Amino acid sequence: MKKPDYEWWIKHSHTDSAFLLVCEDPYLFEQAVKSRLTEVGRPEDQGIINQALWRAIHEQDRFGSMASILAAIQPIPEGPEPRPFWGNLRTDRRAIRDDHGPFPMVGLSAFWAPYAVQHDTKEIDTLAEYAVGCGMTYVRWFGAHDWPGGVNPKTTPNYFSLMDKTIKALGERGLRSEITLFTRHHMIDDPNEMAKEWAEVVNDNRNKVCLVEIVNEWNHSHNDWADNEVREAGVIFKEHCGAPTALSAPSAATWQDMEERLHHLYARSPADVTTIHFPRRSDTAEGEWRWVRQPWHARHKIGSCPPLAVDNEHQRWDKSGDNVAVAASALITAFIAGCAMSTHHDIYGVHIDRGPYVQHPKAGQLMKVLSTVIPLLPDDLPNWESCRVGAGGGPHPFPNLLQQHWSFEDIDEGVSRAFAAVQGDKFAMTLTGVKGGVTLHEVQAKPYRVISLENGETIAETNGPIRLSAADGEAFYVATI
Repeated sequence: MKKPDYEWWIKHSHTDSAFLLVCEDPYLFEQAVKSRLTEVGRPEDQGIINQALWRAIHEQDRFGSMASILAAIQPIPEGPEPRPFWGNLRTDRRAIRDDHGPFPMVGLSAFWAPYAVQHDTKEIDTLAEYAVGCGMTYVRWFGAHDWPGGVNPKTTPNYFSLMDKTIKALGERGLRSEITLFTRHHMIDDPNEMAKEWAEVVNDNRNKVCLVEIVNEWNHSHNDWADNEVREAGVIFKEHCGAPTALSAPSAATWQDMEERLHHLYARSPADVTTIHFPRRSDTAEGEWRWVRQPWHARHKIGSCPPLAVDNEHQRWDKSGDNVAVAASALITAFIAGCAMSTHHDIYGVHIDRGPYVQHPKAGQLMKVLSTVIPLLPDDLPNWESCRVGAGGGPHPFPNLLQQHWSFEDIDEGVSRAFAAVQGDKFAMTLTGVKGGVTLHEVQAKPYRVISLENGETIAETNGPIRLSAADGEAFYVATI
C-alpha cells in the first residue's frame, strides 16, 4: 500500500480521508461516487466505483482525499462523428480507401456481435457508442464460435439472415464490419458452399464491410484447418465477392514461425489482405512494450503475402497491465509500421458475459486519447515510408534518439522504440516505453505536435529541440502539424 502525502495526512485525515471512509463506512463511500457520476452526467458504473476503491486503498499518494477521487471522475468526452460510408472499401497499396481516399482504420473486437443482435441490441448500442466515441470505424466479429456469445451455423435458424442483420445493425450505428467467417472446423459442414453464401450476404452490404477473413488462426489446435481448405474457401469467396479478403492469421509464438506459415498459406491465393496476430511476448525487460513494437515486422512484403497488412488481434489489453499508453500505442504504431487496419483487443470483445467495454475503469481515459489522436493521423499514413533510427533504418526525423534507446543501451532513461513514418518533410512517430525522459534534439523544418498517449493532452507545439518527461506519460505521438 502506498502511503499518502504526510503533510496532507496530518492536516486533513480526520476530515477527508478516502481510505478511512472506506474502512469506516464503505456504503457512504460508494454513495459519494454514485452521486459524482450523476453530477457529471454518467450512468452508474461499477467499474468506476471499483476504480475509486482501488485509488483509496492503493494510490493514497495521489488520491488521499475523497475530494481528489471525486474530482477525477469527469464526464465522458464527446467523441468525433462517425465517418460517412463513402462507397465501397478497397485496397490502395498498403492502405484501405473509400471514394474519398485512403484512411487508417481503427476498430475493436466484438466476436459476439451476431449473438447480441439476436438477443439484446442494447449491447450493440453500447458497443457502438463507445467505438464511435473513440473515433473507431469498424468492429471485428465472428460468424461462428463456441464460447459465450457465439452462434453455431448448424443450430441457428435463419443463420445468414442473422449475419445480414448484424452487418446492418453495426452499419446503422456508423461502424463497418470486419467478418471472420469460421473458427472451429467442426462447426462447418461445407466451407466452400458457405463461402458462396457469405459472398451473397457481403455483396448485399458491400459498403458496410471493410474486410472478410476466412478463418481465425486456422492452424490452432482447437480450430484444426488444413492450409488447402482455407485457400479453397478463399478462392471461392473471392470469385463471388470483391470485398477486401484475407485468409487467416497463424497461431505461433515467434515472428519467424508466423512469417513462414503466412508465406505457405498465401502462396497462389487470390487474397488481397494479410491478417496478422503479432507475437505477444512480454517476458523480457521491455515488458508490454515488446509486443507493442511487433507491427514493425509488417513494414516489408511478407513472402508471397499481399503487401496490405492488418494488425488484427494483438495482445489483449487486460493481459497487458491495462495501461492506457500501451493500448493507444499499439494501435497507432501499427499504422506507422505500414498496417492498413489496427484492432483494439480486450476481454470484453471476446466474451459477451464480461460486460461492455465502457465497464473498464480506464475506458473514458482511453476514449479521450483515441478521440484526440485518431482524427490527427494522416489519411494515407500506411503508405508512408516506415523508418527507425540506426543503420538501415531509413530517413528518421530524430536520428539522435539512437543513443536514448534503453532497450539497446544500458541506461536508466530514454525510450524503448521510436518508430516513425515519413513522407517528404512530414513525419509521424510514436515514442513508446519512455523512462525518466527523452530528448528530441533535432530542429525540424516544420513545427510538430507532441501528444501524451497517457491522457491525450498536447504537451507542446514546437520545431524543437524539446525534453519530454515520463511524468507526462510512457508514450507520445509526435507528428508534423
